[in-house]
Amino acid sequence: MSSKLRRLAVIYVLAALVALGGYSFAAARQLRQLRLTMGYESARAFEEAVTAVEDLSLSFKKLAYANDEALGKRLCAQACADALAAETALSVLPFPTQELEKLQGFLGRAGDYAGSLCALTDKELSKEHREHLTACGEAAADFSRRLLDIQVKLHEGSITMDTRERRLVNIERRDGQMLSALLLDYEGGFAPPAEFAYEGRYSPVQEEAGGTLTPEEAVALAAKAAGVEPRELREEFDYAGPDGRRCYSAGGLLLGVSSRGLEFMGRSRLVSTASLSRDQARERAEAFLAGMGYGPLALYEEGGSDYVTAFRYAPTQEGIMRPDDALSISIALDDGSVYAFDATKYRDRAVELDWRVDEEEALSTLSEGVQAESVRQLICKAPGGQYLPCWEIRCTGPSEEGARVYVDAETGRQWKIELD
Repeated sequence: MSSKLRRLAVIYVLAALVALGGYSFAAARQLRQLRLTMGYESARAFEEAVTAVEDLSLSFKKLAYANDEALGKRLCAQACADALAAETALSVLPFPTQELEKLQGFLGRAGDYAGSLCALTDKELSKEHREHLTACGEAAADFSRRLLDIQVKLHEGSITMDTRERRLVNIERRDGQMLSALLLDYEGGFAPPAEFAYEGRYSPVQEEAGGTLTPEEAVALAAKAAGVEPRELREEFDYAGPDGRRCYSAGGLLLGVSSRGLEFMGRSRLVSTASLSRDQARERAEAFLAGMGYGPLALYEEGGSDYVTAFRYAPTQEGIMRPDDALSISIALDDGSVYAFDATKYRDRAVELDWRVDEEEALSTLSEGVQAESVRQLICKAPGGQYLPCWEIRCTGPSEEGARVYVDAETGRQWKIELD
């Protein structure tokens, strides 16, 4: 190699080293800025969690003194917002919070319970309500004290904020205890209030009695639904539990049965043609349901696509539908076979209800400018699982937008609105 070429090679190598050094410097600077930003966001999330839990504790303390309906509901709404803010802030911390099951569960249930009290009508907080609020307040106060103690240690530097950055083993290790370790330690000793029933999402669910079918009868029912002999079914998996649910396959069909009966079916094939009408599909669906022993049922909703029609059938009680206990079935329009079936939420038990409000009173709850189009009676299920006698009013608002207003037929109050 000539001297000229060697000099050019040296120049290019030096230029490359200079460029690489400049890039490394810029990347390191950007990484340092990102670390500072992440650290700031993590610290801010923890500060917000401390504030939200402290506010939650104060809201519950104030509720112990509230003796006015409007003030009580306002404080309950504030407690619900504080709990939600605390949950959100904890979820932003730079470590997985799935292990903080009791703490997150407490915040969710306490907030949901406080929110449910906002729906009380013309009632002051009862003694039972105040007892539950006091228990929630004591737990929130203990949680707040612990967070404030951790906050002091974090500010002193005796504990360290976690980071989402993955580090090499034995490289850039930090001395001192991590924030996540302290929270996990507190989680282990945290004692949330005992569970209690209320009308909300986290109310304990009552265990229902299992079905009456034997395993042999359940298999026979699955074979009947699939249109094959029991020996042709292939068991895919089963669940331990009182219902003894099992899943079978037959060709491209997957179906599940339990001691309650047939629970689901599904076919893995593409439907691209239609030779049946929707009326014919509905006849096929109702024939299948009758053959499987479901009834009495009433059509609640109808939908689907150009090639598969879907129906939702609800059980009835004295001619009144219970849509929350409904089952769904889809019919393929090419050959009329059952394309999908879901009865996992289906229940046929009767419930006792008190219909105190008539149709005229229900209609009187509509706002001015809202026009009712149709009214029907339904038996609906509240978030806590309680059945409610309802009037469903399909109506149109001032902006010509459709909606369904549900009026509690026991209290005469609107309790749910769904937009079409």
